[in-house]
Amino acid sequence: MKEIILKGLDEKIYYDECDNGLGIYVWVNPRINTVKGSMTVIVGSEDVEFKVGKTNYKIPFGVAHYLEHMMCKSKDGTYLLGKFQELGCYSNASTYAYKTVYEFVGGENIEFALKLLLDITAQREFSNEAFASERGPILEEARRNLDNASRDIMLELNRSLFANYPNRMSGVGSIEEIKSITLNDLKLLYETFYHPKNSFVTVTGNVNPREIIRIVKENQSHKKFPKYQKPQKKNYRESKKVVEKYKEFETTVEVPQVYLAAKVPLKNLSEYDINTILDATQVVLSSNFGTTSLLKEELINKNLIATLGAISWFDRDYLVLQVVAKTKYPEEVIPILKDKLCHLEILEKDIERKKKSVIANLVLGYEDPESVNDFISYSIAKFGHIWDNEKESIEKLTIPKIKEIMEKISTKELTILVAKPKTLEKTETSAK
Repeated sequence: MKEIILKGLDEKIYYDECDNGLGIYVWVNPRINTVKGSMTVIVGSEDVEFKVGKTNYKIPFGVAHYLEHMMCKSKDGTYLLGKFQELGCYSNASTYAYKTVYEFVGGENIEFALKLLLDITAQREFSNEAFASERGPILEEARRNLDNASRDIMLELNRSLFANYPNRMSGVGSIEEIKSITLNDLKLLYETFYHPKNSFVTVTGNVNPREIIRIVKENQSHKKFPKYQKPQKKNYRESKKVVEKYKEFETTVEVPQVYLAAKVPLKNLSEYDINTILDATQVVLSSNFGTTSLLKEELINKNLIATLGAISWFDRDYLVLQVVAKTKYPEEVIPILKDKLCHLEILEKDIERKKKSVIANLVLGYEDPESVNDFISYSIAKFGHIWDNEKESIEKLTIPKIKEIMEKISTKELTILVAKPKTLEKTETSAK
C-alpha cells in the first residue's frame, strides 16, 4: 500500500493494485459517517471510434450509455441497483464523455455494498431479451433530453466551437442511433474496455484503508478476465477556427441566455500544465465576471442581466473561456461582454482574493467524501494520475505568471450563442 500525499492540505490518499491490474484508491476521514464507493471504467460516450490490434471499429453514439444500463440489470431483467437499497445505500450509474461510473453512498453494510459494486462490473453475459427490453427506457430518456435546456445548449455550443470533436453529438445518442445499436455493439465495447487494467475502485469516508484493500483484492482473486487488448482511442484533429461566429436557437428556457466562448489552442500554452492553466484563467474570469465583479454589479443595477458567470474548461487540444448571462436584452449585453472578454483585467487585489476563495473551497471539499471521490475519479480517468499539488499550484500563481499565461491566450476565435425561449406554437407542437 502506497500513500499519495496531497501537498499543503494535510490529506493523503492510499493506493494499491490487484494482481489483475485493478487500481484501488482510498481516502479516510474518521470524523464523518458516510462512505462513497465507486467503480470507474475509462470509457465514455465519446469513445465511438477505436482500434484494437490492426482492426478499426466504429460504433453508434449511445452504446456506452446503453451498456451502462445493461450492467445495472441482472440476468432475469431486474435492476441490480435496487440491491443497494436493501443494504441501506443510495446508488447510481452515470456515463460521461470519457468515463463510466458505478457508485453507492451509505453509512452501513459497506463491505457488502463494495462487494456488490465489484460484482456488478465483473465479467458479464447479456441476453437478447434483456437487451431488447432496455431499448424502450433508453429511447424515452433520449426523448426527454430533447426538452432538456442544459444539454441542448451545451450541444449547440460545442457544435459552434468544434467541427470534428465527438462532443458535438449527444452521449445518449439520437433516436435513430439508439434504434441502430445492436447487442454486438455492446459486447464489443464491453469486451474491449471493461477490464481491470482499464478500471479503478475509489472508496472515501470513515473506513480502514487496509481493510478496504483486502476486501477488493480478495474479491478480485476469484474472478477471471481475458488478456487486456490495449485499445487505441481515435485521435481527432480539429481546426483552430470556430464553426459559427454567431447563432440563435430556441429551447426550453424561460429567459434568454447568452454564451460567449473563446477557442484557444493548448499548444500555445504547452509549457504549463493544464491545472495551472485552468487555475489562472478561472481566477481571471472570476475577477472579471464573478459574483463580486464590478461588471456584474453594474449590469444588475441597470437591470440588464439576471445572472452572470464565467468558467474555463478544455476538450482535448483546446482551452475554452466561457461567459454566460441570463438577459432579456441580448443585443445590448453581448457587446459589453465581448469587449470585457477581449480586454480582461488582471488586478492584484481581485486576483489574490479569488485565489484565497479557490483555496478555501478546495480545503472545504475535503470534508465531503462524495466530493473527494469525484475528484479522484475525474483525475485518474482524465489525466491518468491524481493532482497532488493543486493547493501549491494556486498559491504559486503570481500576478506576473498569470499575465504571462493570459498574454498567450487569444480570444479572436469567438463564438456567440443565444438560447431563446421557444415560441408558443413550437411549445404546443412539442407537447403533442
